[in-house]
Amino acid sequence: MEKDEHVFEKLEQAHAIIKDGIADTMDIYGVNRSVGQLYATLYLNDGPMTLDDLRDELGMSKGSMSIGVRKLLEEKIIHRVYRKGERKDLYEAEKDFFQFFISFFTRRWERERSVNLQAVKQAIPLYEALLDDAETPDEVRAEAAHTLKKITASLEYYEFLGLLVEQFQTGNLAKDLVERYKNENGTS
Repeated sequence: MEKDEHVFEKLEQAHAIIKDGIADTMDIYGVNRSVGQLYATLYLNDGPMTLDDLRDELGMSKGSMSIGVRKLLEEKIIHRVYRKGERKDLYEAEKDFFQFFISFFTRRWERERSVNLQAVKQAIPLYEALLDDAETPDEVRAEAAHTLKKITASLEYYEFLGLLVEQFQTGNLAKDLVERYKNENGTS
């Protein structure tokens, strides 16, 4: 009996290490550590969990968990699942890390692209107006021309980022890279 307890303690210790690793990784990418703990708990669990299950496991308030679960649902890295006869919402983690990567990062890349393209498109006419105005001092004109050239060149990057997102979302690039990795490492 005592040996069994020791074995279960070791298992829980190993789970805690994985949960901390996942939570720390998500924190690196801007997701609150407690939200990372939610994901990690769902990931390690073999079946879906309710908010009550998560509260019991993590000791978090139901309010904090609701906010965290909503964020994870928005990121599309957990899913609401249905179980006949269950009245409470059930949640399950995306277990496929490739799909996790695609969902998580393409949302960020899309946001980066959208925010910066909007800024560039708003700024270009202002720089052009400074260049077209005969009364613009030479120093300001030179800086406006230099910056306009820089931000116009950045448009190529945002086109690339859009293509990258599209290729990941269609699965083509990720699939090709995974196949290439497997072939090169003999893990087919």
